Amino acid sequence: MDTEKILSKLTPKDYHNELEIILEDKDFSEDVKNLLLSCVYKIEAGYKDYEIVKQEVLSKKEYLEEILNIIKNKCHKIEIKKEPIDEVENVIKTRYEIDRLEGSITLWHPNEKILLYAIYELDDSQIYVDEKYSLIRISLSELLNKGENINRLEVLRDFNGWNWNTDPNELQNVAINLVYQNLIELLGLDFMEQWVHEEKIKDYLALAKEKIAKQFGEESEKEIFNLISKIALTICIQTNLKQKEYLLEEQKDLQEELERISNKRKLLEEISQNKKEAFNQIKEIDKILSDKKLLEQEYVKRNEALPEYHKIFSLAHLTEILTKQRKKIMIKMEEDNKILEPVQYIKVKTKLEEKLELLSSLQLNQNEIKERITSYNIELQKKVMECFKAKIQKIDELEKAQKKEQLIKYIYKFRYYCYLYLDSNRYIEHVEELKEDVEQIKNILIQKAEELKCITRIAKTQKNNIEILGIMFETRMINLENMAIELKQENILQAYIYDTNLLEKKIVLEIPKEDLVVKLDKKIKILC
Repeated sequence: MDTEKILSKLTPKDYHNELEIILEDKDFSEDVKNLLLSCVYKIEAGYKDYEIVKQEVLSKKEYLEEILNIIKNKCHKIEIKKEPIDEVENVIKTRYEIDRLEGSITLWHPNEKILLYAIYELDDSQIYVDEKYSLIRISLSELLNKGENINRLEVLRDFNGWNWNTDPNELQNVAINLVYQNLIELLGLDFMEQWVHEEKIKDYLALAKEKIAKQFGEESEKEIFNLISKIALTICIQTNLKQKEYLLEEQKDLQEELERISNKRKLLEEISQNKKEAFNQIKEIDKILSDKKLLEQEYVKRNEALPEYHKIFSLAHLTEILTKQRKKIMIKMEEDNKILEPVQYIKVKTKLEEKLELLSSLQLNQNEIKERITSYNIELQKKVMECFKAKIQKIDELEKAQKKEQLIKYIYKFRYYCYLYLDSNRYIEHVEELKEDVEQIKNILIQKAEELKCITRIAKTQKNNIEILGIMFETRMINLENMAIELKQENILQAYIYDTNLLEKKIVLEIPKEDLVVKLDKKIKILC
């Protein structure tokens, strides 16, 4: 535990009081102030459970101070409206409007969750994605912004101080949330915090690709970011019509370029003709540059055709312009020569095909788009779980004292992952196409836990043992260390699952009593 966390436990801050001090300087109504105070109170009540269940989270101090700073420095006006909102289409869905320039939030029939999401959206800034990723820079930036906001709302949305529950209807976008949680798992929370909040211009996408390639291999990195790019684009075109129009134009240009280079005979003729024209242009430029009289004539000729504010101001300036033109022509000739080389030709053609494949969702209708996003996300989860398996295997490389701690952390993290929604109806664990991968990881975690002696063996047969112990991935009790199991034989064998002394559920087991290695009618802790 770092020094900051130790000090925060010794001298816990009163964030409720700090917010009251901030609100003294704000011209908010009593209803708004009470809603803000209630928001902070509920976050404090649920944060400990949130930290245990999810593992990869900001400290409570970082999280609450972030909220207070936004309220203090960026929320200049928060207003609650009580009149009907039927005429404002976007407000019907969100129940809020924001104005970043004014620092204002308008709310209709709000609760703490709506208010908190609006506060974070007010704080949004364009997340930098380098211009070289022209096809996805807008859509990926939007995905990261929305994903972070949904993630920030999680503690208030899913944890109330007593239990942990998720409702897909309260997720602003299920697909975006899943991708963002995937990125946290693959890259780590610290990396994602820097990517989303770093003000310096830095190519974080390249750094993210490099990090994943280093950990899981270049092929995994390529497949993962290809799928994330497809999801981001497909989500974006549903609402951002301007971006869709831009991408349709790009798709048209890319298709034309692919058709151009695919016809090799025509391409060769075109490049040959371009070479002849290029040689003639270079010859003419060299002729002008080597003859002062011709240079002066060119100077007069060009300036006569140029408007006043674009005129060439000296012969030296014209020499510079002509030299640059010559260089540009030479570079184009080199590019044309390279594309005729087999390796470069395949590389250019493959790149064009990949870009067009990335844009394959642009012409789909709304139902098809929804299906395509689900399909992409299923494929992405397969890759994410491959990476999760690789991370578990690396536990063997740790020092003995760290192995058990890290394994328990992975058990919690995978349980959390299983309860993420893939779509509005299904958790990851309930998606038929993913069940085999989910079961494999459960098996690996249980076997590792047995090797490290941090889990109680229940049955002799490994299959039966995993079936019983796998229950811990299907429970929503906060602290798995409190989980106990009691086996009872009545007409059938049943497992009674307890959270300490509180019965959480009963499960019928189709396992012969003779296969058990524990006594019946006795509570046994699962994690030890």
